[in-house]
Amino acid sequence: MLRELHVRNLAVLARVAIDFGPGFNVLSGETGAGKSIVVDSLALLAGARASSDMIRSGADTLTVTGVFEPVGEGWREALAEAGVEAQEDGPQAELLLRREIQRSGRNRVFVNDQPATVRLLVDLAPWLLRIHGQREELGLVAPDLQRAWLDRFGGAEAAALLERVAAAYDQWAALQARLDEIAGDQQVRAERLDLLRFQAREIDGAGLAAGEDDELRQERGVLRHAEAIIHALGTASTLLQEDDGSAVDRLAQSEDLLEEIESWESDAGAWRGELEEARIRVEEVARTLQHRLDAIEVDPRRLDFVEERLATIERLVKKYGESAAAVLERRREIGEEIERLEGAAESKEELEERAAEALDAYRVVALELSERRAAWGEALARAVHREIAELGLEKARMAVSLERRRREGSPLVVDGTPVEPGRDGIDQVVFLFAPNPGEEPQPLAKIASGGELSRVSLGLQLATRGDEEASPTLIFDEVDTGIGGAQAAALGRKLRRLAASGQILAVTHLPQVASYGHRHYRVVKTVEDERTATSVAGLEGEGRVQEVARMLAGREVTELSLSHARELIEGAAEDERAAS
Repeated sequence: MLRELHVRNLAVLARVAIDFGPGFNVLSGETGAGKSIVVDSLALLAGARASSDMIRSGADTLTVTGVFEPVGEGWREALAEAGVEAQEDGPQAELLLRREIQRSGRNRVFVNDQPATVRLLVDLAPWLLRIHGQREELGLVAPDLQRAWLDRFGGAEAAALLERVAAAYDQWAALQARLDEIAGDQQVRAERLDLLRFQAREIDGAGLAAGEDDELRQERGVLRHAEAIIHALGTASTLLQEDDGSAVDRLAQSEDLLEEIESWESDAGAWRGELEEARIRVEEVARTLQHRLDAIEVDPRRLDFVEERLATIERLVKKYGESAAAVLERRREIGEEIERLEGAAESKEELEERAAEALDAYRVVALELSERRAAWGEALARAVHREIAELGLEKARMAVSLERRRREGSPLVVDGTPVEPGRDGIDQVVFLFAPNPGEEPQPLAKIASGGELSRVSLGLQLATRGDEEASPTLIFDEVDTGIGGAQAAALGRKLRRLAASGQILAVTHLPQVASYGHRHYRVVKTVEDERTATSVAGLEGEGRVQEVARMLAGREVTELSLSHARELIEGAAEDERAAS
């Protein structure tokens, strides 16, 4: 749900702040007041292309900010991939989107006050809002989305079938990928085997051990600096224990002196004990130093061996890993690949048989899905027609066409035609539409006008949405184009009905539609000091009656138009009470 919208310096919108609510939100106003500019601001938050031409004359920066309550969970993944933290201080998740367009051409995006990209706005849009009004925004013209609409109409049955089709496809695709790998160019496979065998021999010939390189580097350091090490160890050992006046001797003498005064100095015994402990520890250190000194052998030949061994290991490390352990891990991987490639010929026939069985299983469930889609298509066309018939399209015809996705060379052949398999089946879904009698239905994308597309979209929403299904905010900008009277009242009822399971924003010039709104906002354009500015104000009570009356009568609002406006608003409320 869209809770708040703040716009600064977008065309004639100098500064606008709107608090929206759940249900059916109506925006009205005189022609040219800037109603559609409010929709344009939301399009910017959905990632639409921006231009510095959109900035209000005299301003340097255009800013649009929206506070949303997203639906579903997919938006969390989009935030995580973009490295943006979600903020959930309250009981309901909230997203704060802000977009700034500067006259210099700089474009900045913030999500939850964290820098982001326009790409993230596009990724978040499906969980926040869906704009209906322009062809590129309707989503009805793309075959993949038309298929998704049809499957959505199929409900739980479609979901179960799609799951079976996807599982069958994944099983076949995995086997086919394995088969393609082993059935590839034999020369390439042979060359790969030769390379792998050479690498295996090279690593095996070195006889590596994990951690060997670290041990050899430590030993090399000792051998390279043996003279300094021997001198230091010998001198330290002598000073500690062997020389006259060594540390051990001096500690022993100190013990004797303290022993002599124990009968007079009460702490002398404790001090003597500490000195004895220190002497014993110094003797242990001295013995350790001497032991290490005795173990050092200065052998130039050993240093040469260590240097050569390290050179061998470092050469392998440069080619196969960062350490001896990594080289050994690479050797294990090489062995597995050699075994796989050498065993390829033996397993090819078995794999071919398993892949063929998996493809047959996929064909069965994919054709079952196609059959059910044909039935869903007929039912969906009837359901949509029932909805749009009351919207001035009673003579229009809608149909759902299913075609196979052809692909030359595909291993899947259906009725003699190579067909491209997919996780979603083998069908290409096309919505067909004929707005007038006597015309052959054509693809919706080619024949329907913007207003017709909006009404068909509304019909699809009503035909496919469950009563309790959460959905993003739906925004309709052209849905009332070309209709009036009873059709307009029907449109208002349908929008209000659709709003029962989610928020609706509709820009309208029809009082019959406006009267069905749960909330009403008026867009007003004024001129002050030779500057045009547009404001948006929420209407309640008599203010709303005045606006509906203006929509009925034009500029001259009369008692009759006011009375009619009250009737429309009260009638809409009564319709809702009767429906519930």
